Amino acid sequence: MRTGDIQVGETYMVCVPQRLPRRVRDRMPATREEFTAGLRLHLYRGSRFDLTVTAVDVDERTVDGVEKSTTSRVRVALTMEQAITLGLPDITGHYEIEGTLHDVETNSPVELPASCSYTSIPIRWLLPPGTPTVLSEESVALYRYYVRRDATGLTLGEVSAAADASQEKERDLAGRALDDYRAEECLRPAEVEHREWRRIEGVMRQRAMTRYLPENDPELSEADLVRPRP
Repeated sequence: MRTGDIQVGETYMVCVPQRLPRRVRDRMPATREEFTAGLRLHLYRGSRFDLTVTAVDVDERTVDGVEKSTTSRVRVALTMEQAITLGLPDITGHYEIEGTLHDVETNSPVELPASCSYTSIPIRWLLPPGTPTVLSEESVALYRYYVRRDATGLTLGEVSAAADASQEKERDLAGRALDDYRAEECLRPAEVEHREWRRIEGVMRQRAMTRYLPENDPELSEADLVRPRP
């Protein structure tokens, strides 16, 4: 996005590259919050998250912002009375208990609102919210190749079963992709894989193939039989 398009208070989708720039990798955290932000950026490599912009640096072409999320992790400081009850050796010391907050009745984690503040996020990483993942032609060719590799030697019944399974996978991801970026990213390859399984199934029916062999697939070129470069 262009710097002039960024508005403070608006939420954007941050696409974190697989390899972080050196100035991001080498940034030394001065606080616990900065350490947390750096760790989360590392975990987000190759993925996306939503960021609400709080400041824009026009000269550096970066933004500061806040990511809203949830967590079940809590850290509770003990009172002196609790330290005495637990029999701690130095009741005047400072103690904390850190762990996961659970609902006793359901024995399930309790989700609490949380946030993480980021500084100096490159504006070139930002996209309008809801921008869909688009696979490159090379990626599409690679996913199709993997399906054909897995289909090689299978009977029509086995191919049909695999096509049905890929359809269920696609439907499951489509439902979760409505509010989960990771599921949305996985949905695109799943769509390609499902289409390729169905295409192979159709070819086998039309050609009355007993087992699928890519070299006998009339819809493939010689280039399709060679593993594409990722």
